[in-house]
Amino acid sequence: MRRRAVLSLAGLAAISGCLDGSSGSEDDANGADESEGEDDSNENEQASPPFDVTTVDAPGSQAGSVSVPQEGQVTFVNFTRLLCPTSEGLLETIGDVKADLESRYEVGPDGDVWFVSVVDPRSGPDPSDDELAEWWEEHDGQWTVGVDEDGSLNDYYDVEGFPTVVVVDGEGEVHWRDAGGTSASNMISGVERALEAEPEAADPDPDADPDEGSDDSET
Repeated sequence: MRRRAVLSLAGLAAISGCLDGSSGSEDDANGADESEGEDDSNENEQASPPFDVTTVDAPGSQAGSVSVPQEGQVTFVNFTRLLCPTSEGLLETIGDVKADLESRYEVGPDGDVWFVSVVDPRSGPDPSDDELAEWWEEHDGQWTVGVDEDGSLNDYYDVEGFPTVVVVDGEGEVHWRDAGGTSASNMISGVERALEAEPEAADPDPDADPDEGSDDSET
């Protein structure tokens, strides 16, 4: 039954472009869902950053729990979905963005910029930890990946389709967002815009020692 449902979702993803079935607004993603008359909606309206994401053991990722966003840090949040061709195709572009930024900034959970990809189990496949890790490895992910178990992160940023990317500062304010995929250069510009606005973020250092920072910075 589960396998049949997953295969059906794969077909729907190709047709619908990985759209979410919810009816949220297209307004600035800095607010929560304001649907009236639902207890769950009231809870989402009250939720505010940071949000907990359950992470898995996978390339570039450790099992545990992380908070999104982190104080004093710019976070690149990729809302993704398994069996969504657009989401899967964007991962390579995000990897290029990460590699470019690593040449000028500290990138990683303790750096100036942190990358995290998140799946919402309420929308699309709900993978086990092993399934998510296997999918991540198959698509060459090399940064933190996890599950927004209660959907609060997705709801707060009004994610209605996949992939969606938001670049936020340490307070969770959105400085750039895109839905459906875009170029690496646009993503880099969005991250740098957020870095300029984040008072605790470091300036780019083209002469930085490549041994300092994350292990992923080595080519």
